Amino acid sequence: MEMKTEKPLTYLLGRTFNLMRMKLKESFRENNIDVSMEQFFVLNLIDHKDDLTQQDLANHFQKDKSLILRHVNTLIEDSYVDRKTDDADKRKKILIMTEKGKEVLEQLKGVARKVSDDLMAGITEKEKEVFHTVIQKIQNNTGQVDLFSNIEVCKK
Repeated sequence: MEMKTEKPLTYLLGRTFNLMRMKLKESFRENNIDVSMEQFFVLNLIDHKDDLTQQDLANHFQKDKSLILRHVNTLIEDSYVDRKTDDADKRKKILIMTEKGKEVLEQLKGVARKVSDDLMAGITEKEKEVFHTVIQKIQNNTGQVDLFSNIEVCKK
């Protein structure tokens, strides 16, 4: 008699996330979009939140500020984002989406929607609802506050 071993949730979530990242990266490349996953996420946040700073991004992604700076600098070099000094606090640098950045973000969202649709093929609406509910509960159980919970990455 064969025993079924259940894989830990951390493994399943991590593996699924990595597979999704690989699929998105491949789809970006197939569509000739030279933007990393991290840059895609950064563009999304900048587009949805006024007065966003590099520190806000570092806090959100729980990454070192220097790593975020590299992504932001690349986005600035590619003319997707501009950086301006906050009038109220000269130490703060506010990130602003350019028109070129908005255009590439729309392309990225379209690709992300297609990948999401492909990955969710064969899954019923009820299963999707349950999945979203469970994932939200897991996120809530971490005790972390999501300052950007209203941002929809690739909603239609």
